[in-house]
Amino acid sequence: MKLYLSSQMERDLRKAISQDDLEKFSKLTSPLKWGKASWSASQLRCHASELLLKLWEKDRNKAEKILTTLADDEHWLVREVTHGVWGELLQRHFSQVYPILQAWGTHSSPNFRRCVAIAVRSAGNLRKNEWKEPLLKLLMPLLSDRTAYVRKNLGPFAIGDGLLRCYPNFTLKHLRRLSLKKDEGTRWNVAMAFASYGGNKNWREGMKILTNLATDDRRYVWRSVASALLYLARRHPEVQGTLETWLKDSQRAKVSKIALKYLLAKRA
Repeated sequence: MKLYLSSQMERDLRKAISQDDLEKFSKLTSPLKWGKASWSASQLRCHASELLLKLWEKDRNKAEKILTTLADDEHWLVREVTHGVWGELLQRHFSQVYPILQAWGTHSSPNFRRCVAIAVRSAGNLRKNEWKEPLLKLLMPLLSDRTAYVRKNLGPFAIGDGLLRCYPNFTLKHLRRLSLKKDEGTRWNVAMAFASYGGNKNWREGMKILTNLATDDRRYVWRSVASALLYLARRHPEVQGTLETWLKDSQRAKVSKIALKYLLAKRA
């Protein structure tokens, strides 16, 4: 689905960008509708990101105020652009941006909490060793968050496709520790971290953690374990073999049945 812009709207947006008028730009983007494409959403994201990053260099206080507002905008595309910009800013200005995101980890708005996860995923790409511990700390307040908008960008994305991919040994150590927590949200995120590229790259260690989590009889947890195992079983035949042996395991049979059901249905 692409973004619809009238000719006049497109001209106004381009003018706002050329004049570095972010306030006008944000007002124009908020009410945008979806339909026939004129100027693609990807182009919009690109231009908006350049404008927002440029503004931070010129006037940090003004940029922070505007970017904070946009991070909680009612329009999802505006939020998407802005959360990506915060990730870029964390990469470029780690010491300045970190305290802002740290405060957002416990914010009442899920939009701000989701922004933290997106920014951590972005910053992790640089693989700076000195950042791994601070980045993980940013995510800790989010682990028990059951808001779909947050958790879907946390376990499988910020952790699995982010920290686990970029800092595998470090992240695995903490995932093992976190898997022992009783909190359902934490366990959900630990399990779903392995339904990702990083989880696939570290699937053998992941299987040890998932084997333990599979005994949790709370649906919220064991269904996430089944999802992660399904993801891995599609890539590693050995995982299917493990699932088949679990059919005779009273503690893990329900996880196995669900994962095998969808695995075999995909092949039928």
